[in-house]
Amino acid sequence: MNAKRDGAVAEFGALDGAPKTSPWRPSWIIPAVALLVAMAFQDLKFAHAAPKPEGRPLADVVRVAVPGWSYRDVPLGPNEFLSNEAEKVLNFDDVVNREFSGGGRSFGVFAAYWSAGKMPTQLVASHTPDRCWTENGWKCTEMRFRQSKAFEDGELQPAEWRRFEPPNGGVPVYVLYWHLVGGRAYNYGGHFNAVPDPLHWWKSALQQVLVGSREQYFIRITSSEPIESLWDNKGFVELIHGLKALGLSEKA
Repeated sequence: MNAKRDGAVAEFGALDGAPKTSPWRPSWIIPAVALLVAMAFQDLKFAHAAPKPEGRPLADVVRVAVPGWSYRDVPLGPNEFLSNEAEKVLNFDDVVNREFSGGGRSFGVFAAYWSAGKMPTQLVASHTPDRCWTENGWKCTEMRFRQSKAFEDGELQPAEWRRFEPPNGGVPVYVLYWHLVGGRAYNYGGHFNAVPDPLHWWKSALQQVLVGSREQYFIRITSSEPIESLWDNKGFVELIHGLKALGLSEKA
């Protein structure tokens, strides 16, 4: 729609007396279409199928026996109605929303799964905290992009890092999230994505038309303290290693 609008501005907004020529010359059409198709297929030949969690539901993949931490499963909304509405909107195949606490500390793990063909990539990509949280009054006060974490057995795929403040003030929440598409971390670009990056949005939309949606995972870690402070906790690291079954490890 923006491209169409910009085209209209170019067509009708020329200076008086200047020739009004359409930017869409026939000689440009084929190269432009070829470029879009090439962009859409750019990542596909390198995509890896996300590893299956051995047929187990996500509630089993997100470990509950975490040394030093107790857990509870948390509903998706403050009441049953809103929880059901969230399920309808997100349209996932499986989900777990779990909170861990211990020693006065806490962190949360949310993981959702969509099988191939279930949901368009660009639609899943529109439900990040950047958009959904800010629409509900949260304020992002700090952000980092495509953050990796190295372990002895390799790196995690790049994640998005955020610091949010609740609507009425209070304790900030630190967020780390991954969106895996066909086993690869989705690239949101180097900016806050309350509004999707146009290039990545159209690329995903074209891939959807050409090959359909691929298998997807969305994994989010939340904490009331900087998540970096949890990396030296044995139980937390064991839980992250368990999540590698969903495809968190960096691909060669």
